[in-house]
Amino acid sequence: MQKRKILAALMQLRPPRTNGFRILVYHSVRPVGAVSPSPFIIDPEQFARQMQWLAEKHYQVVSLSSALETLRRGSSLTAGTVVLSFDDGCRDNLTYAVPIVRRYGFTPIVFLCPALFGQPEGKYGDFFTPSPLLTRDEARELIRAGWEVGGHTQRHRRLVGHRSSEELDDEVGGCRTAIQNLLGYDAKIFSYPFGKFNTVIKQCVMRHGYEAACTTLNGFNTAKIDRFELRRIVIKAEDDLREFHRKVQGAYDWRGYFKRRLLAKQNAAISEKHFSPQ
Repeated sequence: MQKRKILAALMQLRPPRTNGFRILVYHSVRPVGAVSPSPFIIDPEQFARQMQWLAEKHYQVVSLSSALETLRRGSSLTAGTVVLSFDDGCRDNLTYAVPIVRRYGFTPIVFLCPALFGQPEGKYGDFFTPSPLLTRDEARELIRAGWEVGGHTQRHRRLVGHRSSEELDDEVGGCRTAIQNLLGYDAKIFSYPFGKFNTVIKQCVMRHGYEAACTTLNGFNTAKIDRFELRRIVIKAEDDLREFHRKVQGAYDWRGYFKRRLLAKQNAAISEKHFSPQ
């Protein structure tokens, strides 16, 4: 624990990173009382303080598509560019998060599982949602509020493992098709469920026409980063405003480095298994 604190402190001493952006990950935003029943439920007052801090410190909070397009064109992003993302599509994103981000003109992206639209709090296969999920009409309302929409598989299943290519195609490609059919929205960005992916999963996402994909690997995104391995920072209920500052300023980027090294080894093993001569 002490080593982690020292590393975090050292990371904050670095000069600010430029010409890139950080993505923050949220899930549920709703009142929770004294103690949050889940690390992924943020109290609206806590969320509002975080958004206020971003505005007061002059962070440039932009949509994910615009950040990616700016880098694609070879243009420079303003220092302190941040993107807000929401995984799973909780109903409270509409109820509580929308009014707060609208106050500051922020445009988040929400990653949806269309086969779970309207489901109550509970467990669905691999996935447990601590808050009810958006209905189709509520998801449309989010789009009207200016939010971007991305794919998060059909049913929030774990993709890494022993799923057949047909199952992967259904979860990944079927998700994009369902969002188009149900919402009339072309979801061009994907978020890996549980943040887990490998070479096979990434190739499946690319095959179904997505233009980028988000992980939960900590870090800073530049033009050199693989667009199908975008780095994000998860914001949790336990994060006070000081910890939020640390995360936004990159104090935990070092964690992403070690996770990426492990992922590279795993992908090398997968490549050897699938593509080596028999």
